[in-house]
Amino acid sequence: MIPVVASLAVLLSCSKDELSPVSVVIDQTSDPTEFDLWLEENYRAPYNIRFLYRYEDIESDMDYDVAPAYEICSKVLAKVIKYLWLDPYAEVADVDFVRENAPRVMAIIGSGAYSGGTIRLGTAEGGLKITFYVANRLINDGIVTVTYNDPEDESAGYTITVNDVDAINDSYLQTAHHEFGHILNQNKDYPTDFDLISQGDYVAQWTSVGDEEALQMGFITNYASSAASEDFVEVLSHYITLSDEDWESRMETAGEEGSSIIERKLTIVRNYMMDSWDIDIDSLRAVLARRYGELSQVDWTDFSTEE
Repeated sequence: MIPVVASLAVLLSCSKDELSPVSVVIDQTSDPTEFDLWLEENYRAPYNIRFLYRYEDIESDMDYDVAPAYEICSKVLAKVIKYLWLDPYAEVADVDFVRENAPRVMAIIGSGAYSGGTIRLGTAEGGLKITFYVANRLINDGIVTVTYNDPEDESAGYTITVNDVDAINDSYLQTAHHEFGHILNQNKDYPTDFDLISQGDYVAQWTSVGDEEALQMGFITNYASSAASEDFVEVLSHYITLSDEDWESRMETAGEEGSSIIERKLTIVRNYMMDSWDIDIDSLRAVLARRYGELSQVDWTDFSTEE
């Protein structure tokens, strides 16, 4: 390769032709779609967030073989994330809080990122970007159903029915709130007292811990047993997204000792969010509960923008 490069350099240096000021690399551009305009109005304008739903190699983790997201799944996720993550924080805090602390980029990947028998549902990179995986699970697993008005002509429109809110919660929303918790912790550290509560109980192989065992050890999920930093955001994300009934069910499974440990952790999380961010997580939880109840009123196909 070196001789070839050297020869090329000679040819270029001997040429009397002037270099053209016009780039030979031409960007492929197209007019923004209705969805693009909706994202501009609902993500970039209020929150300064780029929502990347078209697959770009440079924005994906090259260590994994992943697939692009179906556009219709990206559209559903765009509404879910806005309605049940960004807007609730804006409601209990304000738009500025979300704009200042939310990641600048959200990338949507259709498949999962598998490693060592586990699957990544989301990643946060330096507080600047969150990647959501398994978007295509929405349709592939029947979490939502798409019904076309004319099966022979998709341009004739369609309706979307949400069949499993719990699955949306488990696969996407708890991931969103989990990763956002990491971002908040990066901006303002949580109290080190939290790390001492389960000191010595964290395990590298968290997949070896069963759900019931984790609860009885004082971890809200088995993944929370992997590290104190993960434990903190798991408590936050699950407390605000689980219903009263689901939270109490987990506390019953945890037993007196396990539930006592989790409640101690929750107290630190609650105080941290109030002291550091002036956010009452019980108010946030109430807003989310109300919005979960209103999901049936959301038009998942409407991406019109204000004139």
